[in-house]
Amino acid sequence: MADQPDYDAITWPVQLTSKVHRKNNPLLNPSNPALSAAGKTVLITGATGGIGRAIAEAWRTAGAKAIVITGRNQKRLQEVVEKLEATVQDGTTVHSFGSIDITKEEDVATLWKKAGEAVGRIDVLVNNAGSLTQAMIGKGDPGKWWQDFEVNVKAVHLNVHHFLAQAPDGKGTVISVSTGTLGDMYPDFSSYIPSKLAQTKFMEFLHHEQPGIRTFSLFPGLVATDMPPKQYLEYALDDPMLTGGLTLFLSTERAEWLRGSMVSVNWDYEEMEMHKEEILEKRLTKLAFCDAKFGKGGHPWAT
Repeated sequence: MADQPDYDAITWPVQLTSKVHRKNNPLLNPSNPALSAAGKTVLITGATGGIGRAIAEAWRTAGAKAIVITGRNQKRLQEVVEKLEATVQDGTTVHSFGSIDITKEEDVATLWKKAGEAVGRIDVLVNNAGSLTQAMIGKGDPGKWWQDFEVNVKAVHLNVHHFLAQAPDGKGTVISVSTGTLGDMYPDFSSYIPSKLAQTKFMEFLHHEQPGIRTFSLFPGLVATDMPPKQYLEYALDDPMLTGGLTLFLSTERAEWLRGSMVSVNWDYEEMEMHKEEILEKRLTKLAFCDAKFGKGGHPWAT
């Protein structure tokens, strides 16, 4: 009998806690009263895919005041709107403004203008839209290679720019969906991983330059959507609703201490709270430059 594959093989390299969550995590259940989104407005990009749709559904379940969703595919976008509207409760309103190309400044400006007119101020921005192009350097279409930076970096910057413009008091929450592969070296991911690294570094800049903005870079795990390469689908066991629930959790006061951090749906946040001081002191949820100890006198060589 053939050995069973290790389904955690992709997860362990970026697993902070001993406990791994893949499907059911009561803390991140959108029905958890502690995650109530009552009175909050949220804008979610890329809401027609599996993860984006789950995020929108989570905010609907949590009773958000208003949900604004975007997507390029008008038909799929309308399907999501209709599904959300059919099950909304507590006065939640759902809005979309047609097909939006979030890499185009004029489209993003129009989106935020219409969102402001429809729901007023947006409290939470979830940058979920993403692009993954697989191609070896020198063998793929340069335009497609650069598309990952257009979607994963430029679009995030554009939406953050307009989010800040409609928040004159400099307060709010921005969550960008990143990837747990930031430290990996996959042969044909030369555009995707660097673009997500740039996005995550951008979020760190946002954290430092805008101290009133609560920022988070979220690892969604490996979810069976259209994005993961086929060879990884067997390992795609993570429930997209974990991402939805985590965006709700990050919008609560309980997550305040994690501001400016990378976070993952696979991590156990109750375990992390037990080690809060160590996590903060050692910057365990921040990007690191390299392992060398730079400084006056140079690196302390072993020999």
